[in-house]
Amino acid sequence: MTRTALPVPVKAIFGGQSIGIGKAFPDTQSIERVYQLLEEGGCDTIDTSRLYGDSEEWLGKTGAPKRFTIHSKTPGGTFVPGTSTSETIPMHAKETFERLGGNPVDIYYMHAPDPGVPLEDTLKGIHLAHKAGYFRRFGLSNYTAPDIERVYTLCQQNGYPPPQRLESAVLPTLRRLRIPLYVYSPMAGGLLTKTPAQLQEGGADAGRFAQGHMLQFMYAPLYNKPVYYEALRMWEEVAREVGCSRAELAYRWVAFDSMVDAEKGDAIVFGASKHAHIEETLKWLKRGSVGEQAKAKLEEIWKLVENEAPLDNYNQ
Repeated sequence: MTRTALPVPVKAIFGGQSIGIGKAFPDTQSIERVYQLLEEGGCDTIDTSRLYGDSEEWLGKTGAPKRFTIHSKTPGGTFVPGTSTSETIPMHAKETFERLGGNPVDIYYMHAPDPGVPLEDTLKGIHLAHKAGYFRRFGLSNYTAPDIERVYTLCQQNGYPPPQRLESAVLPTLRRLRIPLYVYSPMAGGLLTKTPAQLQEGGADAGRFAQGHMLQFMYAPLYNKPVYYEALRMWEEVAREVGCSRAELAYRWVAFDSMVDAEKGDAIVFGASKHAHIEETLKWLKRGSVGEQAKAKLEEIWKLVENEAPLDNYNQ
């Protein structure tokens, strides 16, 4: 009897943006429960950032670096222009190192490009922070394929640590340079769990698309468009046929049916606003493919939106 090999589960990374005062997990007790659920579900890595408020501090004082691999990020020019210099990057990296209790992070990312700072100066800062022992590996977030090529070339020329890091342009570049792909926002900022009416009305149940939400300025221009209304109707129909939630459909497709490849070191960064979300997401990431019929229908959805779809939150 022939036994079909099960797919290699893709690595899951928990997004730590929801940890800290005023967030979903604001105290020692709720954060400890997060850690327990991650450990029970086999998730050993937490991703954070300077931009996530006091997330780094809470991870440090609740002992996360002793139990998990930690990734973090320096702001980058999109969010805090002009902060990606050879002087500020080591300073930011040192602050992250100290907030985490004197523990170096595994991967330290540029959160986004900083066009106002020469790339050579940015990479010098990364090199100095790496040399100081504040992180082990260097990553890129929200960079295009040409940007990645240039960063990689400059790192090679200067003996700096190379980046560790999606589509037609970026993924071939990453594969050729043997850089893993870490996918964030598998649900497109919550888009794939919304209805057309929720996007159009912008009520309290619209999440990041709600009127007055602090991230509406980013997500509404990306996705609140007529072509996505039809795509969401189709998405809901596929989820119903598969027999799962719209969120589960997104996670399973990314993990098992997209170009994400666990054997090449790729991973998925997932978030949560409730403890139950952590538990269910880690279960979804072990359930396997959504099936050939669903994959074909999801490809139809992609063809509908591909001319409108952004590369990431920074590059539209």
